Amino acid sequence: MSNLNLNIEPIQFKRVLVGVDESEQGYVALANAIHQASEDEAQLIIASVLEMGDLSTIDALHLDVIKERRAQIEANLARYKAYAESQGAENVITVFADGAKAGEVLLQDVAPKVQADLIIVGAHSREGFWESLGSQAAYIARHAKISSMVARK
Repeated sequence: MSNLNLNIEPIQFKRVLVGVDESEQGYVALANAIHQASEDEAQLIIASVLEMGDLSTIDALHLDVIKERRAQIEANLARYKAYAESQGAENVITVFADGAKAGEVLLQDVAPKVQADLIIVGAHSREGFWESLGSQAAYIARHAKISSMVARK
């Protein structure tokens, strides 16, 4: 115990990245990200990923189906941003991305681009892109080179 340094300061984050979808766990992640960004006076980056794997082969071949999903996600991002600002977050941006797996896209593409130093995701969702704790959220927790939080209700 004598080697324990209790004078370590907690990290004050500068850029908080949150991955959201239309699930309760996505909203839990967003609420926690808003709180952390406000606490640290950090930029809040709200990101959603269109997982191409979620689309059936037939849907993936139809450009109008993809356009409709993109429009839906972008409308959701605008709602999330307005909500975050209504809760006191001051520096909020949104990011739309697409790829095979949301966790990998967030960690390998989005986080480096926005220079995030904290990533927050929900534990799982039934309808959204997190599938289960055993997949995307666990991937992020295992592979993140920055601080990560798996938010639960």
